[in-house]
Amino acid sequence: MKNKKALIILLSSLLIVTVFVFEYMLPDEQTAAPYFVKMNSEGKAIKKNQFKGYAYKEKVFDSKGHAKTISFFSEKKLPKNEHFKIVVAGNKLVTNYKKVNHLPKTFNI
Repeated sequence: MKNKKALIILLSSLLIVTVFVFEYMLPDEQTAAPYFVKMNSEGKAIKKNQFKGYAYKEKVFDSKGHAKTISFFSEKKLPKNEHFKIVVAGNKLVTNYKKVNHLPKTFNI
């Protein structure tokens, strides 16, 4: 019985430490960031090593409405003049995207 309690406490502690490390200790560039974007370009078709997709350089908005220009890659072509919410990983690859009807009104486009 004592051994089971000690094992449960040890595993719980290990889980808490692991969650803490992944949540708070990883640098921001290692995590994915969501952005809103209006696609103003067709993108450039590229093939690098094992990757085949499109390269973009667009003005994006973070969730607070702050704008910046970033370069990113997408396996799928994102149509020009469409609005998207994209998630860009630290390696500049779009890991997820969703078409939206319009960008939030608080963003200065």
